[in-house]
Amino acid sequence: MKRVSLKTYLFIIFATIFALFSAHLYINIKSAVTKLSSEHIADVAELHQKIISNNVNFTIYQIDALAEEISDISSLDINNIPPSLIKFISSAFSHSPALTNIYIYDIEDNGINLKNINGTIEAEYATRLSLEEMWKTNKTYTFNNEYLYLSRSKNTNLKIILQISTSIFFKTTDHELVNKRNVGFYLYDYQLKEIIYSDHVPTPLSYSQLQGVLHDEHATVSLDGSTYTAFVHKLNRSSLYFVSLIPGSVINHNFNTISNDLFLNVIAYIFFAILIIFLSSSYISNRLVTLLKNAQKINHFQFNQQKKQDSIVKEIHNLSSTLETMDQTIDDILKMVFIIAKSGNLFQLGAIVDKKIHKITTGHSYLYITDNENTLSSIEGKKKIPIKNQEQSYYYEASVHYFNLHNDKKKLIGCLVIEVPLNHTVPKYRLLFIERLVQIIAVSIDKQKLLEQQKALLLSFTKSIASAIDAKSPHTAGHCQRVPELTLMLAKAAQENQNQWNKFSLNDEEWEELYLASWLHDCGKLTTADHVIDKATKLDMFTNRIHEIRTRYEILKRDAELSYLHELLKSRQNTPELESNYHNIIKELDEEFAFIAQSNLGAEFFSEDNIERLNKIAKRTFIRTLDKQLGLSWEEKQRLPDADKITPTIESILQDSSSHLIPWEQNRKADEQFNLKPYQNKFNHGEIYNLSAQRGTLTNEERFLINDHIIQTINMLKELPYPEHLKNIPQIAGGHHEQMSGKGYPYAIPASQLPVTARMMAIADIFEALTASDRPYKTPKTLSESLKILAFMAKNQHIDKEIFQLFLEDKVYLEYANKFLKPEQIDEIDVSAYLTLAHP
Repeated sequence: MKRVSLKTYLFIIFATIFALFSAHLYINIKSAVTKLSSEHIADVAELHQKIISNNVNFTIYQIDALAEEISDISSLDINNIPPSLIKFISSAFSHSPALTNIYIYDIEDNGINLKNINGTIEAEYATRLSLEEMWKTNKTYTFNNEYLYLSRSKNTNLKIILQISTSIFFKTTDHELVNKRNVGFYLYDYQLKEIIYSDHVPTPLSYSQLQGVLHDEHATVSLDGSTYTAFVHKLNRSSLYFVSLIPGSVINHNFNTISNDLFLNVIAYIFFAILIIFLSSSYISNRLVTLLKNAQKINHFQFNQQKKQDSIVKEIHNLSSTLETMDQTIDDILKMVFIIAKSGNLFQLGAIVDKKIHKITTGHSYLYITDNENTLSSIEGKKKIPIKNQEQSYYYEASVHYFNLHNDKKKLIGCLVIEVPLNHTVPKYRLLFIERLVQIIAVSIDKQKLLEQQKALLLSFTKSIASAIDAKSPHTAGHCQRVPELTLMLAKAAQENQNQWNKFSLNDEEWEELYLASWLHDCGKLTTADHVIDKATKLDMFTNRIHEIRTRYEILKRDAELSYLHELLKSRQNTPELESNYHNIIKELDEEFAFIAQSNLGAEFFSEDNIERLNKIAKRTFIRTLDKQLGLSWEEKQRLPDADKITPTIESILQDSSSHLIPWEQNRKADEQFNLKPYQNKFNHGEIYNLSAQRGTLTNEERFLINDHIIQTINMLKELPYPEHLKNIPQIAGGHHEQMSGKGYPYAIPASQLPVTARMMAIADIFEALTASDRPYKTPKTLSESLKILAFMAKNQHIDKEIFQLFLEDKVYLEYANKFLKPEQIDEIDVSAYLTLAHP
């Protein structure tokens, strides 16, 4: 039996199917297009005939109406034409564009010719001879090359002749059919037995042929070697017939164009289809040949020499994968022993094992470790399964394979669970291979500790704390997440810079320590009151108390108005002095409140002169008539002095009282190891006291609470039990507010005692705060503005100059900017200028 190649076989089959399909499709489309083309031409011819019919019928109506109009005229005078006739003729010209002249012929005298000149009817004499030539006795229709003459007479003394332009009369501009020179048109008078109009056909239709057409409306006629289809239409209220002769070339014109295009497209489709079939056949054949060669290599014990390939054909892909798996089995066993022995943690081990198991069984594996006598826990800590058949090395339940892990003392230390797809059977030889693999895994697990699980838990908890701090206030949103990024960028740049920083190097454990410290650097902010962090104005507490002061000034303005009105009633006249005094008081009150409101913003430095003016304003008084105890909690009432309980009483417009002093919850003692010392009271909400804050919106007590977060951070972190390689986390996280000059906080220690990583975090913390765009109390600074501030801080020994130099020269600032800053913040930077400013 002769055999053909797969490529040839596929090519013949697919090419034959496509050719048959294309031929069938072509025949169907050809038949449909022919039918549609014939129907279209018939519709166009009928429409054209109806248009001509309407023209003729309307013209006949016009001449009959005109004949009726002049039927009572006995004689015709060109100088005395009746106005009604002029009006009627004007209407006829207006409604019949093909009507060019109207002749009225008087038997006893010469006739007249009426013309339409730019909408005006003009009359001129017409000779009897010319009228008789047009009249042609007893003929209703007369035709020459350009005009058609229609005659009527209802008055023995007068005759009417209408001269009609055939070029306009038979024109249908909205149809292309009339413009084809091989299309014939005939106007035949059945009563006179003659053709009164013909056009377009090179060889005229004979009278006998016309008679045959009139008896069969769709007869075919042969002229000049072409076949014409005839369409006949009888004009209403006349003996006229309109005949159209349309050649087959016009009828089949659209079809011929479509047919030619269709034929070319079919040929193109067949060509491309054959090309695609050829390429597809070659694609499949070549891959099968490669698979055959790979199988021959395995048969000849030539392992690890497979030619790798992929295919969109599922069966070919699966066969190739199977051969590749078989080829790599022996080599993989040796590699697995080495990798498992080298694996440093259970997560890495689990991933390596799962990858190998998936190749062998198409399923997935899960590694479980014993945590007590009755339970197995996954290495991720998310799943638990009961211990079963712990003496056996293997058992099977509902498409799940269990391989118990035993150490060299036969003690159960874990279980490898393999879940395979439903209805999928793992061959016995593969199960034997997995059993050998499990023994290697058991040895590795027995030597490892569960440190990775603890690291993941610690890291997750650390990030949760940072996220909670950022979510606590919009003023710190994203800060705890961006500072670690920038700190690690700086450390990475230092480690890669082998010139100035060739002595700086962090191992994996030190990187972990820095990473955790960066995430925890502001964990003490959990203890800072929200209304202090979010304090946008000086009188902000839980609400902005400027509204309370505004109300007091409204009272004073009302009092001034009442006093003014009282004096008016008393004196019975409005003196200039009285009115001026009233307006001066109102103006003074408005200016005072405007000053207080501006002072509340804290946008500018509050000078001693401003404080003096504030105290002077505070001496202004108003009368309070309502008890201050009303609506207060029991705790607020305890702080209220007895004098505040008396009504009515005179009070200052701005107040500092003992009720504004909020003591600490307990007697807080200053920790001697820190240079930050708490004030006597936790809060002082006095109005004058708060408005007198010279810088920003915070009082001394509030500023201490803000700075106190670093002390709380250190105290919180010191309480955690760290492994040896993480013991420096409190020092690194708690040192980012220290200064190189030794004047920072909370320890005020010199630079020599600060870890390099803490100094890096200090720059990261400041730069993030300067450039942050999510702080509602300030606009974000540009790169140039932020770097200029850092340069001055380096000059004044607030931050480390060498790290600032690294920050600039290694473009760490730009890497951070491209990732976190808005495009409009990133402007041109002159690094040398900032280095010069930092190193005077």
